[in-house]
Amino acid sequence: MPCASPVAIKKTPRTYRGVFFCACLLLTCILNPTAALADCVLGEADEVVALQKVVDGDTLRLKDGRRVRLIGVNTPELARGKRPAQPFAEESREFVQRFLAGGDLELVYDRDRYDNHGRVLAHVYNHRGDSLESALLAAGLAFHIAVAPNLSLAECLSSREDEARLRQRGVWRPGAWPTLRAEDVREGDGGFTLLTGQVRKVHKNRFIWLDLDGPVALRLDPKGAPLLAKRNGWKGRKLMVRGWLVDRGANYARKNPGHKRWFIAVDSAQTVDLLRN
Repeated sequence: MPCASPVAIKKTPRTYRGVFFCACLLLTCILNPTAALADCVLGEADEVVALQKVVDGDTLRLKDGRRVRLIGVNTPELARGKRPAQPFAEESREFVQRFLAGGDLELVYDRDRYDNHGRVLAHVYNHRGDSLESALLAAGLAFHIAVAPNLSLAECLSSREDEARLRQRGVWRPGAWPTLRAEDVREGDGGFTLLTGQVRKVHKNRFIWLDLDGPVALRLDPKGAPLLAKRNGWKGRKLMVRGWLVDRGANYARKNPGHKRWFIAVDSAQTVDLLRN
């Protein structure tokens, strides 16, 4: 299938591909209650491609040599060097291998087509038209992430994560995944994290900054998260956020004493939960 430009064509999210697909999906869920809903669909395929290897739960290598990074999910990291595997990392990769077995893949692009590592960014569907991101999230084998401007399916994918949390699947089982408190962030911390904290201060430039207890701030993008941008009464609220903890370094902290050293970018309301005080 010829490749279509993700910018030239406006795609509308669909949550089904026909009555037959929905009937098959319903039967699968009945026969296997832990089966993941796989119905977050964004238009028709831009490319049909052949898989060479599942690198990990959110990265694929195609037979033409390209690497594909899934949009909207982050899966636990496999073991590397002296670093042990994170919980459910092996299960996530095995799940993807089974889910994609038996045929070619469909790639559907969002707005940005490549990441900073040169990987293709795409929504991925198996030969039956089922969404891999949706399936991973509903099985509790990935976290929903939202990185602007690829936010077309953020609401749908977030709802699949909500299902896994409700049923305490995978990474959402009690005690299965460590949660980092903002006040406990220390030298060496960084990377993807599930972080909780309480808002101490709010200030604005082109972003809205929520300074948490400890050396961490949340950077809200008003364009990607307009509902959060319009919200008032942040001070004192407890939050849980999913995202990448970025360390701007000790020199930054020394030169900018009024700023937090670490921050997490928030591009969508779906990656922030308001907790009870």
